[in-house]
Amino acid sequence: MLLCCTLVSTTGWSQIQGSVRDTTNLPVPYANVLLLNQKDSSIVSAVMATDEGTYNITSFQPGKYIIGTSLIGYKPAYSPPFSIATSNDHRHNDPIFLEMDNQQIKEVDVVAKKPVYELQIDRMVVNVENSITASGNTALEVLEKSPGVVVDRQNNGISLVGKSGVMVIINGKRTPLPVDAAIQMLDGMSADNVKRIELITTPPAKYDAEGDAGIINIVLKKHEDFGTNGSFNLGAGVATREKMNAGLNINHHTNKVNYYGTYNVNFNNIRQRFESYRRLVQSGVQLESDAISQRKPMLLFQNIRMGFDYTISSKTTLSVLTNGYVRDWEMDAFNDVRYWEDQQFSKSSMLELTETNKWLHGMGNINLRHHFQEEEVLDFNFDYLNYYNDNPSDYIVENRDNADQITSSENIKVTKTTPIDIVVGSLDYSNQFNADFKLETGVKVTYTWFKNDVGVRYLRSGNWEFDPELTNNYSLNEDILAAYASLQYKIGDRTSIVGGLRYEYLNSVLDSDTEKGIVDLHYGKLFPTFYLSRKLNENNTFQFSYSRRIDRPTFNELAPFIILMTPETFISGNENLLPAFSNILKADYQYKSAMLSFSYTDTKDAISRFQPTYSEDETKQYFVSRNFDQSQTISVLLAFPVTVTEWWKMQNNVTWVWNQLKTDYEDIQLDISRENYRVNSSHSFTFSQRVSGEVSGFYRSKSNSGLYERKPSGRLDLGLQWKLKNENSRFNLNVTDLLKTNKLKSVADQPELNIYTRWYIDFESRAIRLTFTHKFGNEAIKVRKRNTASEAEQRRID
Repeated sequence: MLLCCTLVSTTGWSQIQGSVRDTTNLPVPYANVLLLNQKDSSIVSAVMATDEGTYNITSFQPGKYIIGTSLIGYKPAYSPPFSIATSNDHRHNDPIFLEMDNQQIKEVDVVAKKPVYELQIDRMVVNVENSITASGNTALEVLEKSPGVVVDRQNNGISLVGKSGVMVIINGKRTPLPVDAAIQMLDGMSADNVKRIELITTPPAKYDAEGDAGIINIVLKKHEDFGTNGSFNLGAGVATREKMNAGLNINHHTNKVNYYGTYNVNFNNIRQRFESYRRLVQSGVQLESDAISQRKPMLLFQNIRMGFDYTISSKTTLSVLTNGYVRDWEMDAFNDVRYWEDQQFSKSSMLELTETNKWLHGMGNINLRHHFQEEEVLDFNFDYLNYYNDNPSDYIVENRDNADQITSSENIKVTKTTPIDIVVGSLDYSNQFNADFKLETGVKVTYTWFKNDVGVRYLRSGNWEFDPELTNNYSLNEDILAAYASLQYKIGDRTSIVGGLRYEYLNSVLDSDTEKGIVDLHYGKLFPTFYLSRKLNENNTFQFSYSRRIDRPTFNELAPFIILMTPETFISGNENLLPAFSNILKADYQYKSAMLSFSYTDTKDAISRFQPTYSEDETKQYFVSRNFDQSQTISVLLAFPVTVTEWWKMQNNVTWVWNQLKTDYEDIQLDISRENYRVNSSHSFTFSQRVSGEVSGFYRSKSNSGLYERKPSGRLDLGLQWKLKNENSRFNLNVTDLLKTNKLKSVADQPELNIYTRWYIDFESRAIRLTFTHKFGNEAIKVRKRNTASEAEQRRID
């Protein structure tokens, strides 16, 4: 082990900064660093190195000293004696080498068990790594159980404390996908690879300003052990049909290079049931339709992630990361549609559907990080991302009269191909000038271009004819230039403030074959952020924040997709969508492990997805995304743990949300307000050293989604974990949605708009899964990575 030490002086006082490294010049996290008096070896000051192996000593006077370090598995070592003559002295010590201790304990596992919820200055952290009920499930199912998070599988949307417009990022890096594609990706990702979820309702200035509800950061596991190590998992389950998953995670350290890679595969054979009903009055006649869809989708999701970190010097590191996935989704469905006129049965339609939805993704990232000093860092990133979506579907429609006689039949083909290319470059600088003052600043350039080819054809008289209303080719070119600066200052031991300002300039042009300049936006906007954290005493902390955010329409919304629910009912996009701007105020109070959070959001042109509208002749109904003139949201979140006994611990949270929407909807002024609440509870049981269990669930009251009222729903999950004797292997058995109550029911009842429609969707969420996980390799010393300030500096946004 190599210990580098530098004495850095400032006006009137000194600080000793350095880094702990092993014989291969790699950082060693969490080593004990001691400043010892040379005369009697008494301890003058003691600190623990950070996860990057750095430390900072400030509590000392002029004198003669020795630097010592220790860490389990290594022999202690000391520097030669040195003197600090004055408070402004400056000195460099020679490196210290530590040898491995061959008599070390063979297996030491240093694991600090974290609370389920942690409140930080700008986010709430949900630690899901050790959750038993998460094993074998998908990342989307874990996200659904997080406090204040609602996943809308019907509309392919995610809301946070009552607000849509959430941006999903992975390991601090934005996933520049339409929200529905991000949901599909999370639905195929194994929860066994998820370490924690960060709910960032008021993101700092260094993050993109996009997402008026904030950011959900999915942090995946990354091994930090030395040598060669890894883990694999195998799982199988059953609901109505079979489910299987497997994953491999491996890490290898050499002299100056750290190689790592993960591979995950998930297969899910599903059975689903959709029911939809709509009613309208046309020319004085009440028309009704009732559709039942029996769906048989199959999903195969494969994800691979590989990279390496190369230590060029003690101050410079080069990192290369590649990531990619293939998502194959195929479905056969049978839709039975019945029609009535003035409550008299009139006709029916039988619709057979075959659909394929394939996503291919590849990403490459190059990162160069340089430390001018230990706390002065420059980061350069260059990313290239490509997504390709192929989404064809075939429909066979058979129409019958009220006597059940065939009157006509129709073949319909829908095609959609969307290649998306994204190039990103960013330069970020951060400097911790002293223990109280930190600066972060940077610039970023993003270029995006895609083409979207949507076609709807009907087989008529032996020829395929395009529907001109639903067929078009779209192309988008968009670039965003951004710059930000953020200052963090600590006032005394109890108060911290963070102020930031981000500027973004957007050029966005969307064209089609039939119309140029459908979207033609050119504007620059400022996005300020402010945080105040005050520690009242050891048990009480108060925080306040303000931020301004933007929610831009997704690519799919601007370049519409087409899905047929019935022969005259379509799900599509809206190329006329505008971005939404929000002002967000948030206050948090923490007493020990209990937290109370309050937020208020005012949004202009709020985007609400999957809203009903009619064609001009009212023969077709579309479900599209659209802007609401104004949205106001108030939310209150209470989270608190309860220790019932030493073997039974509970974590509970309650979210209350009030939302009001005001808008001009088809020339009708609407004012819709509603309140709702959600209760989450998780119970962990320790039966023995090797056997533990978990019960978790949630209940959500009726809530608001644009014109829709969503009916109450809930879910109950059970889990059991058994560790084998060597503790490197474990079995997890869990049941999701035990009572099969997590079904989606929603109603839009607006007589003044001639709209009444309702939905019932059963996603077949109940399943029984058994998962086996085994860790292998060098685990002589294993230190779990914990949350530190430097983690935020390492995150890069696309």
